[in-house]
Amino acid sequence: MGAERPGRDLVRFGLAMSVAFAFSAVQVFVIPLRIDIAGYGHFRLFLMYAGYAGLLHAGVADGAFLRWVGQRSDVIRREWTTVGRWLLGMHVVILLVALGTSFALGEPLARLFVVSLAAVALCANAVTLSSYALQAAGDFRGAGRVAVLAPASFVALVLLLPVVSLPRLVALYVVSCAGAAAYAAARVLRTAQRHDATAAPSAAPEVRSLVSTGLPVLGANLAAAVAQSADRILLSLVSPITNFALYSFASTVTIVGATATHAISRVALSHAATRPIAARAPFLAQFLDVIAAGYGVALVCEPALERLVTVMLPEYAAALPIARALVVGLPFWIATHVVLVGSLQAHGHVQRQFVLEMCGVTVVLIACGAALALHAPLWGVAAAATAASIATFGVAVGVVRRIIGTNDGPSAAWFGVLVAGQGGALLLAVISTDGWVRQSAIYLLLAAMPTALAVSRARNRVW
Repeated sequence: MGAERPGRDLVRFGLAMSVAFAFSAVQVFVIPLRIDIAGYGHFRLFLMYAGYAGLLHAGVADGAFLRWVGQRSDVIRREWTTVGRWLLGMHVVILLVALGTSFALGEPLARLFVVSLAAVALCANAVTLSSYALQAAGDFRGAGRVAVLAPASFVALVLLLPVVSLPRLVALYVVSCAGAAAYAAARVLRTAQRHDATAAPSAAPEVRSLVSTGLPVLGANLAAAVAQSADRILLSLVSPITNFALYSFASTVTIVGATATHAISRVALSHAATRPIAARAPFLAQFLDVIAAGYGVALVCEPALERLVTVMLPEYAAALPIARALVVGLPFWIATHVVLVGSLQAHGHVQRQFVLEMCGVTVVLIACGAALALHAPLWGVAAAATAASIATFGVAVGVVRRIIGTNDGPSAAWFGVLVAGQGGALLLAVISTDGWVRQSAIYLLLAAMPTALAVSRARNRVW
């Protein structure tokens, strides 16, 4: 992508997030070997609800990020200290309430989840606030290290220490999150300061202002998280824990989408905010080609990973058709939240962003609920979730075009054609033959043209 800063930051932060995902993928092959399938299902249930920890900062972190983008690093560091105290006070109260509630619960698993989720919320939101400060200050190298530390330390702890029970596994997860929070805070305190003595001092941040600005963004992010995990939420309510474990194992592929979305969107939004408002949506639209190129290259690894699962974890082989159904919808999910939702946020339409995300939640719930009501197999539920992702992408293109006035239709159409060709090539390869080497070869042959075209379009962009 050349030496321009957006490309450099995307490579730095993207590589860090890729390493973080690699450690998350290692967990998939390590934890099932240390605990039975029911325990694994309960742990994945814990992780699913831990993903909603951001709800407990009430939009303060998101409001702070929107306030800090484009600010000097000395201003960010000073305000980070103030906002951090507010966040700590909020979560201490939440933790005390969780401890008090745990004494009233009779089920040991419920007590474990309540206290652990409160502790994870404190650590996760502290990491979020510090990571936002680093991203706003342009320190994507530090933000990348923060992203890697929690999954890396968790894998290390699981490998080094004997884990034979769910409580120990959850405790190690909390410890790894706490370590990441401590490092993130230290990194912010060491952030280089560019003090401008001639600049007028900025007004001190106010909780009400941060909440009013960040709450719609938080709501949109929460809706996006619900939309991505709505299929698992429904399954957790109506299916045995073993079925939930299989589906959750397969949904690990969605971590790729979440990782890519976070990596690309943070870099994209940080750089879009420095451009004239009329140039922001066209700048973000360039990332459609980046997403398609990365998707086509990443799918080369899918047959090898399936082979690894069948060899190391044969009891989870039934999850592979679910993973195939989910992986087809990933690029549409990433594009929706990086380019389309990002365009709304970059133009200040955070309320419209929330409405769009809620539409996505509704579509996913209807599609997956219908599949479950019809007693569809688990891969059918995953296919319904993928169809909902594609439908949400189409709706988002129309919404952004109407509200912002951009003409992203041709780019979105090209994107849809390219990723449909790549996903179709993968499905045809894994269905038509056995052996991961042959499957990879067939995929490379079928997906070579759309992937090469996506790479060419991405390289020709101005970075």
